[in-house]
Amino acid sequence: MKVSAHCGGFCQTNGYLVETTEGSVAIDAPEGMFNFCKQRGCKPTGLLLTHQHFDHIEDVSLFQQAGVRIYASAPFSPELQLTDLAAKWGIPLACPEFSVDEVFTAETSPIEINGIEFEPIPVPGHSPDSFVFHVALFQKLFSGDTLFSGGGIGRTDFPHGDHELLLSGIKTKILTLPAATQLLPGHGPTGSIGEEAHNNPFLQ
Repeated sequence: MKVSAHCGGFCQTNGYLVETTEGSVAIDAPEGMFNFCKQRGCKPTGLLLTHQHFDHIEDVSLFQQAGVRIYASAPFSPELQLTDLAAKWGIPLACPEFSVDEVFTAETSPIEINGIEFEPIPVPGHSPDSFVFHVALFQKLFSGDTLFSGGGIGRTDFPHGDHELLLSGIKTKILTLPAATQLLPGHGPTGSIGEEAHNNPFLQ
């Protein structure tokens, strides 16, 4: 399993490409993510969305037009995307509508794509539709905007944000995973769950 990262868009958002001998999977779709995959000669079998904030979905329609299956915890939802907020900030934004092929929930079994099981874990608080994806076999967690390395957590001052709910979810659903698990967040560098458990000021 090989993981490559692309950072794109106004908010410098991370998208990840997971490659195996059987194919590839994309996680989140910031601006430029589709071309990032294309330049590597990869057409992902699926695209997993951690949540639908505008900076994570800018390229989703391009993946869908190419026949890539879209997985998310909610159908396409302008309310979840915060496009009105982006407009107030003056962020140039283009998020063409897309459809979700498979909606997963907290009860969903691990999503198996190309021989890899992605366990979807709900951790709302940053956004009501926020999920993280745990790959137990390779000790990796794609954490979206729930938890960042270097002492950060997702913002909760956006519409639908809930600070206490986010902290509770991180402590009960993320910090309980093995400390050596690599943290691959939606913004910034990678880290580990153990490092955040010991050093993140929000979690002490």
